[in-house]
Amino acid sequence: MTMTTTRTRTRQTGGDKRSSWETFQRRLGVVRRLIRGPATPETLIAAVKQTMSDETFPPDARSALRHDLAALRREFGCVITFRAGFYTLEDLGRLALLDLADEELEALAFLGRLAAESALPNAAHLVTLLGRITSLLPPERQQQLARIPNHPQVEVPAPVYDPPAHTLATLKRALARQQICFGYRSPYQGANETIQHRVAPYRLFHRDGHTYLEAYCYECDLESLDNRYLLYRLNRIVPETLRVLPQCLPPVPPPRPAYALRYVLAPDVACQQDISLWFDESRVTFQPDGSALVEAQTPSLWQARQVILRYREHCRVLEPPELVQMIRETLDRMNEIYQEEVLP
Repeated sequence: MTMTTTRTRTRQTGGDKRSSWETFQRRLGVVRRLIRGPATPETLIAAVKQTMSDETFPPDARSALRHDLAALRREFGCVITFRAGFYTLEDLGRLALLDLADEELEALAFLGRLAAESALPNAAHLVTLLGRITSLLPPERQQQLARIPNHPQVEVPAPVYDPPAHTLATLKRALARQQICFGYRSPYQGANETIQHRVAPYRLFHRDGHTYLEAYCYECDLESLDNRYLLYRLNRIVPETLRVLPQCLPPVPPPRPAYALRYVLAPDVACQQDISLWFDESRVTFQPDGSALVEAQTPSLWQARQVILRYREHCRVLEPPELVQMIRETLDRMNEIYQEEVLP
């Protein structure tokens, strides 16, 4: 009799420990789901069951959930509100799930300010993500984060017009998958004129305050642009004309052009040997007079011209001849503009 009672108590004690541990895991699962955002009771129960098992909750799952939430409020000081059918985690209280080294905290502060001031099309999502990470820190570390100075500051141009969110979302879905077509407002056409393009979209990138689509143009109203890679500013794509076509892209994209680029930087900008390398496969040879010969590859002469002109009179392009001619034409046009009489 004594032995049976002892064994029964042992089993019960083990069961109690296991039950307590499962309950603790379940409550952590509830918190993890709430960190992602507001959720209905059904969503919370389903999320926890998905990560654990269907037996995680007792038959009356909603009642168990209410007990779990009450325990989180009581034992950890979590602030969890319920409005319009949704539970929302307002504050983790003492249940701080993350801490960072001082260097990482400084990096988090830098990213937060950079995202808040950024012209990136996904800047709002970055701000939300960084805010979510910050909410996992202990209160004293959150206070320290807010006091970190903004160094170094990053200065980027602010665009006048951002591309619509659904334009970016549509392009992401089609990228490297399907052909698209759209009307495009080219700066070389009239203000109200659009050019129709049918293209294979391959890459999105952000540069100098603007987001670009790199695509291979299959067909365009201007035949001179057919069968070549082009860069499209997203804010110049007419949103209501953007359509994803049923044609799938080939497994291997068309070969991108590669121009051999050679230019010389004058001693004024190169003598300290701390120049920036803007192009792929850049190789630098510093000359005895302090100048620098740069040899590189570029897929876009238009972009290469944009970069080279930043050096103004401190740079001379040697190759390719097409780029030399483009820069000469640009300088001739600039000279004409500045020869014109400036009206008051």
